Amino acid sequence: MKRKLLHAVLVASMAVALSGCGNTSGINADAEETQKATETENIEEERGTEVAAAEQKENTTGTPDENGNYLINGSFEEPDFSGWTVTNNNDVTEELDVYDRETDCFAGAQSLHFYSGNNPVDFSMKQTVSGLEDGTYKLTAHIQGDAAGDENPTVYFYALVDGEEVKADGKLQGYVNWYTVEIPGITPTDGAITVGAHVATAPGGWGTIDDITLVKE
Repeated sequence: MKRKLLHAVLVASMAVALSGCGNTSGINADAEETQKATETENIEEERGTEVAAAEQKENTTGTPDENGNYLINGSFEEPDFSGWTVTNNNDVTEELDVYDRETDCFAGAQSLHFYSGNNPVDFSMKQTVSGLEDGTYKLTAHIQGDAAGDENPTVYFYALVDGEEVKADGKLQGYVNWYTVEIPGITPTDGAITVGAHVATAPGGWGTIDDITLVKE
């Protein structure tokens, strides 16, 4: 069974999806069907597909990049979701991938892209950084898109520190009408911070997330 599950994860992580507005890499419907067929014995326990699970890495040294960002792949410039655990909750989101359309990015050339036509959008993402120096940190993230008429979409970013979750709502307010989320004053006592987001909308929802940073204040 372990070999079957490993095979399913690798299939999902290696799948390449093509959307109508640029090349993307992530998970597509065929990969989801392959995974479901492989995991038929556990299908009732399935809660969602972890996208690109085989590529996950964490910053365990508490070392920032040249811009002072402690997150790995915060601007999604890698060809996959390296650094992030991205979960397609209940496998409903039809497109959840890395998007290389520069006009849909806040910074750089790529972003995290999501879209569903017939199904709801529902996904979550997170990354843990450990080995941080004592001090205060600030999380910043950017999101744009549309909730497809959903008057109560779930769009928020969070920082989990010392067992306490601090959340800040985001907004989907139109094409490239970026909404910036900031969570300042994050002070870990054990050198670890988990940051993440959750987005859920009605069918037809779409958007991109980009340029997520965790910096020392």
